[in-house]
Amino acid sequence: MGVVEGDDDRGVPSPGGADEMGFFGGSSPTSSLCFMSQESFPMASRPFSVARRRVDAPPPSLFDPFSGFCSGVFLDGTAAADSDGWDVRCSPPPPPPPAPTARGRSKAARRKGGCAPAAAACPKKCAAAAARYESLAGLRGFLYHIARDQHGCRFLQQRLDDGKREVDFIFAGVARHAVELMVNPFGNYLMQKLLAVCDDDQRMAIVLTLTKDPFVLVRVSLNVHGTRAVQKLIESLRTRVEIQLVVEALRPGFLELIKDPNGNHVVQRCLQSFDANDNKAIFEAAAVHCLDIGMQCHGCCVLQRCIARSGGEQREKLVAAIASNGFELAQDAYGNYVVQYVIDLKVPSANASLTKQFQGRYIHLSMQKFSSNVVEKCLKVFKEADKATIILELLAVPHFEQLLQHPFANYVIYSAIQNSKGSLHSALTNAIRPHVELLRTSPYCKRIYSRALLKK
Repeated sequence: MGVVEGDDDRGVPSPGGADEMGFFGGSSPTSSLCFMSQESFPMASRPFSVARRRVDAPPPSLFDPFSGFCSGVFLDGTAAADSDGWDVRCSPPPPPPPAPTARGRSKAARRKGGCAPAAAACPKKCAAAAARYESLAGLRGFLYHIARDQHGCRFLQQRLDDGKREVDFIFAGVARHAVELMVNPFGNYLMQKLLAVCDDDQRMAIVLTLTKDPFVLVRVSLNVHGTRAVQKLIESLRTRVEIQLVVEALRPGFLELIKDPNGNHVVQRCLQSFDANDNKAIFEAAAVHCLDIGMQCHGCCVLQRCIARSGGEQREKLVAAIASNGFELAQDAYGNYVVQYVIDLKVPSANASLTKQFQGRYIHLSMQKFSSNVVEKCLKVFKEADKATIILELLAVPHFEQLLQHPFANYVIYSAIQNSKGSLHSALTNAIRPHVELLRTSPYCKRIYSRALLKK
């Protein structure tokens, strides 16, 4: 078939118009092959051979417009997308001379010459390739693929600082792929930078791309890379229309977002960037699912942020919903922080609801690790009448010394001594004095014994 045995990589094809595979004839794959004798080519020194790529040659650079982009095929073997009409076909230049291999160089030369050809993807070489472009015209049609590369993304971010013309050019090349780039390890940084410099119309186009399917924005927000890009999007929103589109797109996934380690930051950024009216949907969802949200590590933080950012009727509903589930939340590892936050607000109706639920259960709550913190908070914040109810319930225990030795209840007794006065304080000290010897030896009673409060 026109291939001579023994041909190696040093063979040079005849200059009679051979294509990439060493065949002569038409330029398309379907053209017929013409086999001619060597006499027909007086300038050829040897028959043509199949051109093979050197194994040790460096991989084509992503910034090289002739490394596969202009031929319509990318490095991964996929065809270049030209649906946006930005693809430009260009003729390949003469092939560059092969780079010397590391094996053919001496140790001194390798030390002097720096990186070996195997390190072709190093940042210095990519930066040098990027510097060859005085404009972005050579990358037209391939910006999406370049944005997914570490060094290509960095190059595009730098060009965004050059002016409005470069911003428009890059936006036109990547806007349709906003969803894919936001969840990409490198592309998300380009989208964040683009959102910071684009104009109002371009930002609205990105918002419409992300919100046309309500679950797309939720999935992006749950992604470890996408959550940062969505937070940047929320920060950049300016008009009420944009805000409403984003909030409505996030609404179906509020509960999942609040409980997710990535998504909860998106909800908190909404609470921080939008006003109370725009966050109304978040407040309503938090009130309905307050028990489920409050008992989750990320949800308890979001729930407290919702209370802080809400106001008026929305805040009253949210606080009332939390207070109505106060007994269950108080015993939870995370929910107890939400209950303590509500108690500190000193809302009369909420504290009255909590007092009603806790009454007759203070002993049970005091002997648990998490709810004992809530009882201590009650002793510090509640009115004197409610404090008296707690202390009298503690004193009514048949074996008071068990509370003194308990690993959690002893903290409640200590707080009761600190936050009581008059006859209640005297009643507590009188109940503790008969167990002074126990206080000296028990590891949980030493903090009570060490205080001079018993001498008042």
